[in-house]
Amino acid sequence: MNNKFIVFEGIDGSGKTTQSKLLSEKIKGKYTCEPTNGEIGKLIRKVLSGKKLRKSCGLAHSSLRSKCEKETLALLFAADRVEHVVDIEQNLKKSHIVCDRYIYSSMVYESIQGIELDFIMNINKFAKKPDVLIFLDVDIEESFKRMGGRSKEIFENKDTLEKVKKKYYEIIEKRLFEPKYGYIVVDTTNKDIDEVHDEIMEELREKGIIK
Repeated sequence: MNNKFIVFEGIDGSGKTTQSKLLSEKIKGKYTCEPTNGEIGKLIRKVLSGKKLRKSCGLAHSSLRSKCEKETLALLFAADRVEHVVDIEQNLKKSHIVCDRYIYSSMVYESIQGIELDFIMNINKFAKKPDVLIFLDVDIEESFKRMGGRSKEIFENKDTLEKVKKKYYEIIEKRLFEPKYGYIVVDTTNKDIDEVHDEIMEELREKGIIK
C-alpha cells in the first residue's frame, strides 16, 4: 500500500489547519482532524470551549461541569482516537490521509497539565504510527495576531503556548512515537500560505513520501 498517513501538529495560529487542507487537496488525499466530528469528539469540543454540558439522562435541569478532570479529558481523547484509527485504516486503502492533530497533541497538552507520559501512551497504545509528522512552528505573538478575535479554547494563552512549543520540540528531539519517515519542521513566521505550502511539498518530496 503506497498511501501515506501524514499528520500535522502545531500551536493554534501556526497554520496547520489551512496547510493540512491544502496538502490534502494537492495530493488528492482525505482530510481528517482531532477531535473528530463523532459524538465523543463533539463532547471534547464542548469541554474545550468551556460550554456547559447538559445531561441527556438523569435528573432534569442538572448540568455537567464544563471543566472536567484532566485524566477524564485524556481518556475522552483516547476514546475518540480509537474510533478515528478505525476510519483511518479503512480510508488508507483508498487514498492518502492528512490529519490535523493526532496523538502528539495528547502527548503535549496532557503532559503539561501534569499527566504522566506513560499513562498517556498506555491509553493510546492502539494508535497507528503515521508516516510523517509535520510540525508547524510560529512566533507566539504572530500566533495571537492570526487568531485575532476568534474565541479561545482553554489552552490558548501565551504562557501555555510557550510550554506547548517546548514540549513539541522535546518530542521531536527524543523521537517519541517516531513516524516511519521522521519529522518535518517548518517555521511559518512571516511567511504567506503559498510559501509554507511550497516548503512542505519540497520536504515531502525530499523524503520520498510524495512524488
